[in-house]
Amino acid sequence: MSAPPIRPEGPLPETVQEKYLDAGGVRFRYLVSASSPPGAPTVLLLHGFGARSEIWLPTFSDLAPRRIIAPDLPCHGKSGMLPGKARPIGAYRQAMTAFLDAIGPGPVSILGSSLGGALAGMMALDRPQRVDKLVLLGASGLTPKLPGKTVRLYLPYIIPAYLFAPSPRAFRSFLRKGVFYDPKWVDDNWSQYLSDEWKPRPKRSSYLATANAMTHPDASIASDLGRIACPTLLLWGKQDAHFDCNVNQAAGQKIPRSQFQSFESCGHLPMIEQHREATDAVLRFLSAPAQPPAQ
Repeated sequence: MSAPPIRPEGPLPETVQEKYLDAGGVRFRYLVSASSPPGAPTVLLLHGFGARSEIWLPTFSDLAPRRIIAPDLPCHGKSGMLPGKARPIGAYRQAMTAFLDAIGPGPVSILGSSLGGALAGMMALDRPQRVDKLVLLGASGLTPKLPGKTVRLYLPYIIPAYLFAPSPRAFRSFLRKGVFYDPKWVDDNWSQYLSDEWKPRPKRSSYLATANAMTHPDASIASDLGRIACPTLLLWGKQDAHFDCNVNQAAGQKIPRSQFQSFESCGHLPMIEQHREATDAVLRFLSAPAQPPAQ
């Protein structure tokens, strides 16, 4: 079973609602499951750089009847900008922790993809009493520095963006080379959306600043992996062009209560390209009773 096509814009399914809240100086737009049983466990879904919450729509029905919440990250999609002009990952970290505080008390499981994975790890470090399980999918930030191959992957798109927005054709090439292993997943709707998203100069400047910030030391949680206390599942595509599968498997072993699973014929987004397999792994992990930490 494959994930259904994702549409970055258009009507939402009847099972998903769009809402807004203010937290950490940001006006957050987020998607939330329209109905869930009282007391249902909460799962927070965090997308990666340049994406938006709609990338998780296929996951909503898979994780029902849990309470599912998927925000647009600050400076992404329909969420507002971070306060001030700087875009350090530390500011994203503070804003996302404020969002976690704002959605109510109680334990939360967090699934984070790419930049959203690094932020998920940061939230688990900053609110260990709130985050009961963590799933990292092709996450950034597990190594001390952004890999050189990731920088080289983005340079052909980032440098021209200082002058003009990349075209849909350029983003289509990026999705094919840097995101998906199988070109059938390269979607014209997302290519057009990304190009439109980068056209306004203020938004493009914000994306460029965020991309640069991902090369800075505060974008990494490598030195703190041993302090992540909750059970953690790392899911990786073996052909991830952003972050090497083997390198990050070794990094993930520093998390005390972690397990790692990789997928063949899969690039940077396991929840899309290997949707059924990744979803099954997530459901097993979320449903399993948490083992107490080793003494």
